[in-house]
Amino acid sequence: MATKKIFTIDGSSISNMIKALFGKINNSRFSATSKSGKSIVNLPLLLVIIIAIVFPVVLIPVILAVILLKINVSIEKNITNDLKLIE
Repeated sequence: MATKKIFTIDGSSISNMIKALFGKINNSRFSATSKSGKSIVNLPLLLVIIIAIVFPVVLIPVILAVILLKINVSIEKNITNDLKLIE
């Protein structure tokens, strides 16, 4: 006997996914450091994504500069562990 797997998507599940995605992006930062360890850029990841969407022409020179100058690029996420005490 064949079984079916049905996936349903409604407005509330889509909005919950978008809220979770923005929550993860808001807790992340984009960081670029030089070879010597000096910080070049430290911005919120959401701002970097918006800049990349608005100014896509800037991406090519930035990627070339990262490769040629051997800049370390990282995305740092702040993780907060909320402890709940059970009494």
